[in-house]
Amino acid sequence: MTSRALFPAVAPFLRLAPVPVIAVASLAIRTPWATAHADLAALLFLWITADSLATGLIVAERMRLGRPPAARVVLAAIALGLVSGVLGLTPPLRSALAGMPWVVAVGTALVGGHLLYGVAGAWAVLRRPGVTKLEAAVACLVPPPLAQLVAKELALLHLALFRWRSPPDVPPGCQAYSYHRDLTPLMGGLLAAQVMEIVVVDVALGIHHRTAALILFAVGDIGFIYLLGLTKSLRLRPVLLTPQGVRIRFGLLVDRLIPYDAIAHVGTADGLERRGAENLSRLVAPNVALTLAVPEARRRFLRSARTVTRLAFAVDEPRDFIGAVRERLSGAECQSSL
Repeated sequence: MTSRALFPAVAPFLRLAPVPVIAVASLAIRTPWATAHADLAALLFLWITADSLATGLIVAERMRLGRPPAARVVLAAIALGLVSGVLGLTPPLRSALAGMPWVVAVGTALVGGHLLYGVAGAWAVLRRPGVTKLEAAVACLVPPPLAQLVAKELALLHLALFRWRSPPDVPPGCQAYSYHRDLTPLMGGLLAAQVMEIVVVDVALGIHHRTAALILFAVGDIGFIYLLGLTKSLRLRPVLLTPQGVRIRFGLLVDRLIPYDAIAHVGTADGLERRGAENLSRLVAPNVALTLAVPEARRRFLRSARTVTRLAFAVDEPRDFIGAVRERLSGAECQSSL
């Protein structure tokens, strides 16, 4: 079996491998030895954070692509490791690091060079004609494992804060089916409860401990923004019938394209058994189920793979949706027979 075939199984372990290494090093720099040898301990900790992140990324990217990663990707991992290392230093070690100008100069040059190179690459990506690839632009600044996560966070913040009264995202040639009708009252209630919680916690806790109240207020605001973005995404990202297949979406949580030739049957989700099926509408009971022509094996972290035979989700008008999918399936069969 090739390394690329093994990558899906070992990817979570490769990406998490630097965490225990950095955790052990973080404990080591808090020992009396590290305090007595602050200069050496600071240098070793920076080297461990940068080297562990870069090595894990190089191995993962080599397994995924079958070749070494680009120099820009390695530089991004090193820069992230240096910044994380400086933030993780204890005050005595940070003071010792400030007393070594050559180390500060080298680290600043590496991080600054990466930022300049990354900003130039991101600007070039954003200026390309056509649809902007946010993830590709973010990947110029952070390592690939984080690029997708950061891009999703930025998209959610933009959706929550700046998109008001926007029409649903329906590309040309696609037929949209909403699913937010029953979810809107629930999400509205959750948003109202979140606002009440923020106000009550800030007032009640602020009387006794203002610092804790400010921390919880910030956490509550972040949670409110995320919940608002998710609520708006339920309306703006409907399920689509595209020329290629059924694009199942559920807000920002799910976005999957199932080709028509991969669908063996479409029907209601009545009597749907949990085993062998996957519910893609996380917050509402599904009412539509797609039976796959070829079962899929889904890998799960630290658990055995699960065979999925049906994909279940919800739409507001299940009968119309099922009829439209069946028409597309019959049309695809006629074209294949010709």
